[in-house]
Amino acid sequence: MKKLILLLCLCCGFAKAEEKKPNILLVVTDDESWLERKIYGWSVIPTPVFDRIAKEGALFKHAYSSAPSCAPSRAAVLTGRNFWELEQGAFIQAWLPKKFPVLPELLEKQGYLTGRIGKGWGPGVYPEEAHGEDSAGKVYNAIKREKPEKGMSVMDYARNFQALLKDRKEGQPFFCWLGMQEPHDPWAPGNDVKLEKRFGLSPEQIPVPGFLEDDEKTRLRRANMLYETCRSDEFLGEVVAVLEKSGELENTIIIVTADNGTACAQAKASAYDWGCHVPFAIRWPGKVKPGMVVEDFIGLQDIAPTLVEAAGGEVPSSMSARSLVPVLASGKSGRVDPARDHIVTGLEWHGELPPANKASRTIRDARFQYIINYGTSPVTEELYDLERDPDHRVNLIADASQAETLERLRKLLRERQLETGDPRVTGKMEVFNATRAFVEERKAKGYGKE
Repeated sequence: MKKLILLLCLCCGFAKAEEKKPNILLVVTDDESWLERKIYGWSVIPTPVFDRIAKEGALFKHAYSSAPSCAPSRAAVLTGRNFWELEQGAFIQAWLPKKFPVLPELLEKQGYLTGRIGKGWGPGVYPEEAHGEDSAGKVYNAIKREKPEKGMSVMDYARNFQALLKDRKEGQPFFCWLGMQEPHDPWAPGNDVKLEKRFGLSPEQIPVPGFLEDDEKTRLRRANMLYETCRSDEFLGEVVAVLEKSGELENTIIIVTADNGTACAQAKASAYDWGCHVPFAIRWPGKVKPGMVVEDFIGLQDIAPTLVEAAGGEVPSSMSARSLVPVLASGKSGRVDPARDHIVTGLEWHGELPPANKASRTIRDARFQYIINYGTSPVTEELYDLERDPDHRVNLIADASQAETLERLRKLLRERQLETGDPRVTGKMEVFNATRAFVEERKAKGYGKE
């Protein structure tokens, strides 16, 4: 009997070793909060391809970027670390130090061809001690659209993806980072007309977040932006069609998300929920049960350890984030991992010049959000009951009835900051202070365009 068990174990181990590595397509759009995607139940904007990925895999309802700013958020995705753990990488317009291993180089060691289409990490600079422009993989941006639309990327995502696939060796798995420019501003005037003509929606029909003024100007601005959201979903469809035609769709993990929230007040570059709360869907045939709707709080920094593990590798100690594989493998909807009951996000800088300072940290659970603003003197705090007040209208920081909630979140946030060495609580602010001075000087000089 012992020999039989040993034989079965050896056979199982062999099968696992010989299991074909999954391809990986990671799609990161630019500036959109989670509710902009129709499947979340608030928007009327058609996003059928994203909705398909979610229905054929898992939809996450509480996915958060590490920061409401593109460069630190993307740095967190690449490294599997919170943005405040990345030294100069915590700032837009600075750099991502080489000392932090990035996902593509780890996958290359596992035999993957890695490539990047569109926007990778950035914007920033690339000194000798930093990762280069290929930090998200070899760049495949050469093929342009014959008739690009005004205000949108000139890149043909699907044809560049075909070029990436052609570079593989026989049987080689691939990792593709697809960084869509859309729906980043500026948006072309007249997009609202195209939204109505092509997708049947006028500015009067689209939803407006409750924290924005619901007037003609806001609706026009949102219509011009949401047209790009619709088009980005169509571009995604073109890429998925390439996968289907190549016969690789069923052996490809597809993750679709965004780097930070919608470009509007109280969203992108803010401490509020729309700043970091982003869409997130993953399709992994044979591994992820179709139709899962997960309530766990996850960070985009969890992507890197997830994909390293999915590819058969060992998650390196450099990554402080946690793999989502156990959650995905559970096949369960709702709250899966009891430990994933909150998320911590924050910001150090997003282009402001003195005396303005947006530095903050935020902790959010299923109901409440606590914010500490380090950039004010004295430091200020905010507390919101998002179950009753999703638009952040009533700051409960002085409400005696919420004193217990406030202390609980204060304590939990500080614990998480200490666990991850956040300079804002360790007091080791030398790198952050020097980097802020560097990026402020770059900003004042026009980022080298003077």
